[in-house]
Amino acid sequence: MVAFVIAALAMGALFGGTTAGLDATAVAARYDEAVSLARSHLAAIGHGGPIARQETSGADGEGFTWHLRVREAGSRQLSLSDQDRANDLKPSRAVLYDILVTESWQVGHRERQVSIATRRLDVRAAEGS
Repeated sequence: MVAFVIAALAMGALFGGTTAGLDATAVAARYDEAVSLARSHLAAIGHGGPIARQETSGADGEGFTWHLRVREAGSRQLSLSDQDRANDLKPSRAVLYDILVTESWQVGHRERQVSIATRRLDVRAAEGS
């Protein structure tokens, strides 16, 4: 009888450890998916047009929501050389942007999130040129 109780306790502990391991694997998979989704939002910035200040959000499906914030961090007028002027190049301005993408999702009653921050440089014709 004592051996049976000891074996039952050992099986309970083993089952609890297995369940915790499976839960951790599921959480890690969701984090991996969130990072992939956030990176895809970052990859889209600046393709097909200039980077612009914005703050947007939406749903990515399967319980994920995203939030994107793009802010200007600074800018600088670029100097033209004599050869640039001879080639009729227009004055340019370099703009540095701070970009933050956050993916969020719910696990039970707890919200989890992953944020990726980066900076991007955009060069465009100076205003008034």
